[in-house]
Amino acid sequence: MVVHELPFPAVWENGVQAGYGGNQEWFSQVFQRTAGCASVTGANLAAYYASRTAESRGLYSGDTERFSKSEYLRVMEEVYRYMTPGPMGFPVAGRFVQKFLQFAGEHGSTFRAHTMFHRCGCEERMTFLKEAITKGNPVAFLVLRHRAPEMRENNWHWVTITGWIEDAGGEQVIVSNCGEREVYQAEMLLENHRGNVLRMVWFSR
Repeated sequence: MVVHELPFPAVWENGVQAGYGGNQEWFSQVFQRTAGCASVTGANLAAYYASRTAESRGLYSGDTERFSKSEYLRVMEEVYRYMTPGPMGFPVAGRFVQKFLQFAGEHGSTFRAHTMFHRCGCEERMTFLKEAITKGNPVAFLVLRHRAPEMRENNWHWVTITGWIEDAGGEQVIVSNCGEREVYQAEMLLENHRGNVLRMVWFSR
């Protein structure tokens, strides 16, 4: 087994790991907890980049040596002001790109977006995310619709791809989802099927 995984933020509270990235359940308001997944993904990117390069330090106002839940939540709230969801959430990937670039720019960082919004096969999607991870960039992943039973709870939802695994059983994708590190079979997650509507984007400096 070969694991290709970014040094993604571990979030701590009272000496215990509270999350692998952020969790929308940490928000104080009910609607935020229901529809704040884009903001969490945006905050994940901000925290990650702030911890990796001095040029991006302005993206995260807290300690990037050891992420605390309270400071992480503060950044989630800040990103939420840029990615405020409507009644249907925040299901437009192009708008996510626009708002993250705006947030980054107003915090002293300039990025270029790389998008995959068209329908394509698993192999092409894996090539896209492998390029991102290999170059040190997490992938914002929007699942608008997915036919797999194991993805039922993740429809109309943003997660953050942080790596991939190669083993004898095939390739797997590592994601941060509501503060949990989850692993999915790539063939299932990225299946090209009319019942699946998927969007991917990553950013580079």
